[in-house]
Amino acid sequence: MISRRKLLERVVQAFTVTGLGFVIYPFVKSWIPGFTEDISLEVALDDLAPGETKVVDWLGRRVLVRRQSRQMVAAIEAGRLKLKDPASGFSQQPVFAANDFRALKPEFFVAFNNCTHLGCEVAPVDDAGIGFSCPCHQSEYDYAGRVIEGATAPTNLEVPNYRFVSRNTLRLESIDLPSS
Repeated sequence: MISRRKLLERVVQAFTVTGLGFVIYPFVKSWIPGFTEDISLEVALDDLAPGETKVVDWLGRRVLVRRQSRQMVAAIEAGRLKLKDPASGFSQQPVFAANDFRALKPEFFVAFNNCTHLGCEVAPVDDAGIGFSCPCHQSEYDYAGRVIEGATAPTNLEVPNYRFVSRNTLRLESIDLPSS
């Protein structure tokens, strides 16, 4: 026969294990991706005029989408600014972004809105070829999100994986692609 002390020990152990399970479950669930969840986001580009930037929330981060004006595209092509990593060899980006524009189409630039120094949100600007500026440590990026020489930020803005599903709609997709 079981003593009263042993019975109480087993009840306390059962409650402890049950409580621990309730505490651990959310953490374990967050590590396992939801295969039924759609982790893509479609972004309409109809409302963007040349030179305007739209910021959207996606996967817990903010993504900026800028419709480049003709002058912005020409400034990227001219390449007058001194850049830390002009070929984006040390930057995180999909393979398709290994070009001067770091984009699928020159008129649209898409990047995560975080400075690569400490993660502050960059602000879009349009000043002498400078397209984005970090308010925390004054790192500046050109229109293609490439960091300007002398800035605190070590690498270019991170470009997410995306594709165009129509002429004026792009889809942000979470697929691990090798960095170029």
